[in-house]
Amino acid sequence: MFWRKDGEQLHENVEHGEIVPNHDGSFQMSVDLDLQSVTAEDWKNYECVFQLYGVKNDIVTKLDKTAIRTNWGKPGIRSDDGSSGFPVGAVIGVVAVLLVLVVCIGGYVLWKRRNNGFKRASTSDTSSEEEVPGTDGHQ
Repeated sequence: MFWRKDGEQLHENVEHGEIVPNHDGSFQMSVDLDLQSVTAEDWKNYECVFQLYGVKNDIVTKLDKTAIRTNWGKPGIRSDDGSSGFPVGAVIGVVAVLLVLVVCIGGYVLWKRRNNGFKRASTSDTSSEEEVPGTDGHQ
């Protein structure tokens, strides 16, 4: 596999990746082309060429920004600042809200256990003795 521009194989600004196995017994490889110095008008001049042993014709794919698939989540070229477009801030916000919710629910459950609906008994000794009817309280 290699990149070519206007029919000429490129050697500069090209990085050959490893050949790695897939789970189904096949293999994959990558050849990265650094597009930082390529103008939008020149994209049509670039092709990725895949040569397979035993196959007469090469497999040629024109460079097309809309057809690029990356491991960074969405089609297109990774931005120059290195950001992948993954919403890290949103994920952190959701995790923080869930954590606060778990703490609040846990605190409420503990509070309910401690105050489980029973009223505390009065510990003061201020209640009067109950009189028996028909007596005047003397013997």
